[in-house]
Amino acid sequence: MGKKYIGRVNQLIHQKVTQLLHTESNDPRLAEVTITDVSVNRDTTQAKVYYSIIGSPEKLAEAQTALDGAAGWLRATMAPTLRLRNLPELVFVYDPSLAQGERIEALLHQLHEEGTPSAGATDAV
Repeated sequence: MGKKYIGRVNQLIHQKVTQLLHTESNDPRLAEVTITDVSVNRDTTQAKVYYSIIGSPEKLAEAQTALDGAAGWLRATMAPTLRLRNLPELVFVYDPSLAQGERIEALLHQLHEEGTPSAGATDAV
């Protein structure tokens, strides 16, 4: 398959999975899940759906279990609307980028709080 087709399939699956998780899912474990990216392989038999969630490792494990359980429902619900020849199997993979971004933001804020000198503390030469 061509790059353009794969890119369109990635985008369609990303939009549809996000929509279904936030509007039609009744599972509270999926409420805070953010879909960050989708990567379909060349023969469109498998789609890696990258997600992120901010929270404890227990919350991450619960979200992974819920997503794995919802994969069949998501695929069956998407099938009529996407009109693809082959609807790929959904495999959910954790993407730590949001958690890392939050950690970096907290560290920068901490450095900013510690590193701001008072107005009267200037070095004399």
